Amino acid sequence: MKIPKRYRRGLRIGGVVAGIAAGGLLLVGIGFVGTMWMREWRPEAVETIYTSHADENSAMLRRGDTLRIVSWNIGYAGLGDDMDFFYDGGSRVRTSRSRTAENLAGIVDFLLRGEEAGDTVYKADFIWLQEVDIDSRRSYRMNEFDSIRNALSGAGYVGWHGLNYVSDFVPIPLGEPMGRVESGIAVFSRWRPAHVVRYSYPGGFSFPVRLFNLKRCLLSVAIPVRDTADGSRVDTLFINNTHNTAYDTGGMRSGELAFLRAFVSGKRYSITMGDWNCTPPGYRPSREALNDPYFSPLAIDSTMFAAERMTFVYDSTIPSVRYGYEPYRTGHTATTLLDFALCSAAVEPIAVRTIDLGFKNSDHNPVVATFVIR
Repeated sequence: MKIPKRYRRGLRIGGVVAGIAAGGLLLVGIGFVGTMWMREWRPEAVETIYTSHADENSAMLRRGDTLRIVSWNIGYAGLGDDMDFFYDGGSRVRTSRSRTAENLAGIVDFLLRGEEAGDTVYKADFIWLQEVDIDSRRSYRMNEFDSIRNALSGAGYVGWHGLNYVSDFVPIPLGEPMGRVESGIAVFSRWRPAHVVRYSYPGGFSFPVRLFNLKRCLLSVAIPVRDTADGSRVDTLFINNTHNTAYDTGGMRSGELAFLRAFVSGKRYSITMGDWNCTPPGYRPSREALNDPYFSPLAIDSTMFAAERMTFVYDSTIPSVRYGYEPYRTGHTATTLLDFALCSAAVEPIAVRTIDLGFKNSDHNPVVATFVIR
């Protein structure tokens, strides 16, 4: 059928308009990615966060000292039991402002409460947190690190923060973008360390995904140890906070584990705790956890740290994390174990317990572990 001349002219004009619009969108996209690339956060491989000064009383541990550590991924106070999370197959990246504030208050309350045993309350010597926001849209620009640090300072803690996620604008999900993110991992200590150092993990996502994604790290706290009976020899205890990669095919996590193995190799005293996004040797996840289409936990090879005679420490009786494809439903939502500790042969694990908080304020439960320096 022959198209009338006047309609052919309209089609040509429409095609030109569509082409201009498509070209405009392409230019906008290129401009956005270019701007994000120029403003990309590029952390140093090694960054000293803190070094003690001569006028400060740094801690000095001895053989036989007992250390209690709490590790908790607080999910930027936005992943409580009401949330389904976009990256896990849900639809959202943040809850309401009021619920975020409520979650943060609940997290602080737990950290201050300590553990009760009879008439005695045991406070943690160290508190290791992951996903602590400073200036992020997803947590309504609340400075969570300052809020927690100010609350804990009255209980004798000092704290430091290591960034692992900085992006001016995360454009997904498209319906409600995550927007600006500035977040990281935090350490709080009742002992003043010799130094606190941030080590960038190797690898990373390819361009342009890396512009909008995490750049993982290990935050290491070093404390001197007198490790002879007469106190004449001084060594160092390295207590490390880790938050390993989640949404990859396993290659990045394997590289991070290799980096960590090299880091602790040869260190007499070391403890590493955090959210590994891996399962420890000997733990068998449920079929539901293994078959989730959005997140697949990497099983750590039992021989990987065997040469160093290191020990994985975890509580297999209570899950440390729940999957985020739906608001949490007890007995229905998939759970697994991703939060645990790794200690060197000269550090003896005494107890480890995952505290079942029902994922009320975070998609993770806190883990409390006790060690003795041998």
